[in-house]
Amino acid sequence: MAQTIIRCLKLSWLCSVLALSAFSAFAPTPLTAQGESLRAPFTLELPELAAPPITAPEVAVSAGELTRLRLRVHQPFAAQIDYGKIFTTINGEAANTIASKGADLDGYIIDLQLDKKPRFRLQPGKNVIEISAADRDGRNWYASYVLRSGLLRSGNGLISNDSFIADGATVEEFSPAAVLAKADADNQPPGIYLTRPAGTLFLPGSSLCLKVSGWVQDDTDPNVLITINGQAIPPSTADAAAGNRGSIMVGGASAKDPVRFEHTLTLTDKTPALVIEAKDRAANLTRLTIPVRLREPPNAERFIGRKYALVIGVSRYRHHERGLNDLLYADADARAFRDYLQRPEGGGFAPSDILFQENEQASLTAVRAAFNRFLPLAGPDDLIVIFIAGHGAPDPDAPQNLYFLLHDSRATDMARTAMPMIELREILDNRLRARRVIVFVDTCHSAGLSGQQLVTRDRRLVLENNLVNLYAARLFRDSGRAVITSADVNETAKEGENWGAGHGVFTWVLLKGLEGDADANDDQFVTAGELFLFVRDRVHLETRGEQTPRALIGINAQLTLAKVTRKR
Repeated sequence: MAQTIIRCLKLSWLCSVLALSAFSAFAPTPLTAQGESLRAPFTLELPELAAPPITAPEVAVSAGELTRLRLRVHQPFAAQIDYGKIFTTINGEAANTIASKGADLDGYIIDLQLDKKPRFRLQPGKNVIEISAADRDGRNWYASYVLRSGLLRSGNGLISNDSFIADGATVEEFSPAAVLAKADADNQPPGIYLTRPAGTLFLPGSSLCLKVSGWVQDDTDPNVLITINGQAIPPSTADAAAGNRGSIMVGGASAKDPVRFEHTLTLTDKTPALVIEAKDRAANLTRLTIPVRLREPPNAERFIGRKYALVIGVSRYRHHERGLNDLLYADADARAFRDYLQRPEGGGFAPSDILFQENEQASLTAVRAAFNRFLPLAGPDDLIVIFIAGHGAPDPDAPQNLYFLLHDSRATDMARTAMPMIELREILDNRLRARRVIVFVDTCHSAGLSGQQLVTRDRRLVLENNLVNLYAARLFRDSGRAVITSADVNETAKEGENWGAGHGVFTWVLLKGLEGDADANDDQFVTAGELFLFVRDRVHLETRGEQTPRALIGINAQLTLAKVTRKR
């Protein structure tokens, strides 16, 4: 009997190759008043990899699922630090509940058991580990490590980083026994790169006309057979190489010449799944199956609550110490977003229910009042939309403290003149009654503090591991809230005339997505999941991979954000 290898998996993190690479070419780190690095007491270890201690701010790992991390506080610093003054976080959440502390001749050891609580397991992509400590002389020490994990894998192929892309989707790879028996035979299944649809398929009624597109790559065969729900699909004349690698990427090896495909089909309530297959001449096969589910479509007209929006955009800053520069288009981005909300497809927000603050209007006092007085007006059944465009940055003298910079903020005194993220968390957790909150954060622009050189304690430095986007997302952590930030950890958000004659690329793409381009399953509604995947991929493409938006882990992918009123 012929034997066939079948690999079938849920969309989860499966990486098999053990490798570690650290990046040592980093800019100088923040210093204490005595000229010591704030990172000096600490190292990070990955015990399961038996790798050398990590001191660099960023490290790349392609490995099996890690279950342990180890942080060390070395001598002579440890001698001046008490156990109770050591704090750790993983992806913005305090990790003391999974930590055990010990000591040896070199200092303290903090073991983090990631498998104790599932929410602490490392996610594909960028993970942030932080450690801080205060010594008996009142000095504060701090280090952050960005741990870049491997992509999801199916055999030799890649799957997207996002677990909510298609709930219940499976990938299978088949290689005939006759092929596997030959050492020099082609046993690599083709790769499928799916650009549409992006996400779980929901039928708004009894049927759905769906456009499916993407491309296939194979290591040896340019004539791969592509089928969609059993129907052979001819190659498209579109230029596959010019497209964006899409939201779902599965299967085997890649080739120089990808084959583009496009097909429109009708799904009904009798269609159990969308099945895409790619087979090469050696009969190696990759099959991607996305289940089709029934739902009653969300209907914007049924929403009976009020809709509140706080829209903030700061391009002009009163003070420019330490290299704090003005922005070009943050205020224009905010105006464009405000105008969109007032249109029918944007929800038809009443002007009186939109609080708009730009430039001089967006002072620390005014923004605090908006969060403390305006947003709490929304009741439990109301909707709140928050849009913030401007600078976000860590305090150069205390990089563990993160802020939104407003018109009158001073980079030399952020603690008293900028909006601390910890203050926003307290407001959002304890003062907002609305169960539905949608947040767009377009901060960390390329001009100014984020990633640029600052002057602190008479030394020039580049702030390492700017974690503003991570914590901006963590501010809004309830399951009924959807959050999208403009860039990933360490990235800066770009703006320029290339996008809408003058916008930040994030806001420009965001508006296109809300207007309908993100409606991946053509059901006339844009969900949070669809929007994030569209914005992430399009911004990544527009910036040639230098900027990738980030979404809150656990985002409510099916939360409806917009109703599409125009034809594609």
